[in-house]
Amino acid sequence: MNEEIEKIDIEILDAKAKLLALKTKSLELKRKSLAVNDRLTPSSTSKDVEEYKEKLDKLEERIEKTKVFFSVGKWLYSFEDESLEWSGETYKIFDYPESYEGSLKEFYFSCVNDITKVRLDEYSKRLRTENEEIEVNQSITTPLGRKKMLSFTSKPILNKNGEIIGVEGLVKDLTDEIEGGEALDNFFNLSYDLHCIAHPDRYFVKISPAWEKLLGYDEKEILSRSYMDFIHPDDLNVTDDAVDELKDLGSVFQFENRYVAKSGETVFLEWNCQVDLETNLTYCNAKDITKTKFDKEALLNDLSNKELLLREIHHRVKNNLQIISSLLSLQAGVNHDEDRILKLYQDSKNRIHSMAAIHEMFYKSEELDKIDFSEYLEKLVADLANTFNSKDKNISFAIIAKSVFVNLDTAIPLGLLINEVITNSMKHGVDAEGNVKISINMEEKENERLEIMIGDSGINSLDNILDQDLESLGIMLINSLVEQVDGEIEQLNEIDGTVFKLTLENKLAYKM
Repeated sequence: MNEEIEKIDIEILDAKAKLLALKTKSLELKRKSLAVNDRLTPSSTSKDVEEYKEKLDKLEERIEKTKVFFSVGKWLYSFEDESLEWSGETYKIFDYPESYEGSLKEFYFSCVNDITKVRLDEYSKRLRTENEEIEVNQSITTPLGRKKMLSFTSKPILNKNGEIIGVEGLVKDLTDEIEGGEALDNFFNLSYDLHCIAHPDRYFVKISPAWEKLLGYDEKEILSRSYMDFIHPDDLNVTDDAVDELKDLGSVFQFENRYVAKSGETVFLEWNCQVDLETNLTYCNAKDITKTKFDKEALLNDLSNKELLLREIHHRVKNNLQIISSLLSLQAGVNHDEDRILKLYQDSKNRIHSMAAIHEMFYKSEELDKIDFSEYLEKLVADLANTFNSKDKNISFAIIAKSVFVNLDTAIPLGLLINEVITNSMKHGVDAEGNVKISINMEEKENERLEIMIGDSGINSLDNILDQDLESLGIMLINSLVEQVDGEIEQLNEIDGTVFKLTLENKLAYKM
């Protein structure tokens, strides 16, 4: 019963094919008739011309659509008796000669090329076991000597028990889409680039000669195996995802993966691909970026080594400064009975510590070319507060500062400058209650100028401290460091206490 139904289906397909052929011929005759009977005369108007062209365009469109359907054949294969049946269009695609005396199955095998023969065992196994639609490409040479690239789709035929007893499907000739004439062949064969056309079954159907040179395999070896066989094992999932995503896109898709050459060498490829939604063929151009990858990796390694070296330098400078600070502490212990020298030692230690803290921050920073100066301010003030706090004098501070990043050339002199101002406030900025309250406000102004307001609310404030004739070492340092950072500083005499406003040029300070 099933065999009779299948035969009827084949006869129906043949009838449809003949009908399509007659329809195509009819349309061609109508076009010719239109050209003869409705030909334009010298008296024709522009409206007549437009109507005539519109009629011809519609006929041409109908003819082309008919040809598309007409060029698709059907096939059916039974696993029970190993019989193969074709529709009339399939016979035409294969240039089947009426004089052929063997079975249709034998004829089919006589046409398939070596590249296809290599895959037939795997294809046959899939047809017998996979209960889903399969799409593969096959290359053949017909009895007329014409080489063709065909795309086969197949779906299983099941019995009442759900067992696969055969397959049926469609076949379409994609030769024109793949070969495309002399121009496309020259483009592929003469180009140094990695051009290719891929079928949905994950096989290349056409490659440029550059692929042979890159992978070390000849064209037959590459086309006989799925391109997934050449991909680095770690990139199989990435490529699978890329192929699946390509199906849903009508635009160019880019991605990278690695291929393994015959020599075992790994090559890095950068892909630009686009799917032809009518044929499901994927047109690709790949670029060998192996050298670029290795050069970049070498550069990153070199940069990483330099970063490690720079971190080590910052670490050692910090350690050396701490050693100097320790030596000063020892020397201060020797001269413990001389208050003036002890104060000098302590001031020097604070200055050294302010520089050591900056190098420590650069050592720990993720980016070695800058540090967040707001974080440094909090650390500096906290350390100084611990140094000067006593039972008789409590020191507190309030910092308002946004994240502002400065480079090393700015951080060290700016840190020393602020250290001098804060130290002066801690020594002399006592309020009426005997405590020291220090405030710091740092923010970005217009044109990315950095402004720092810093001072105390002490009752012993003097006006124009920075302009006094008798300059102390601290005042000399402040004025010198302001020049070093190319900034400006002024004392705000209208505010209670001793408060300074420091402004830096934008070329030395910047925020993220």
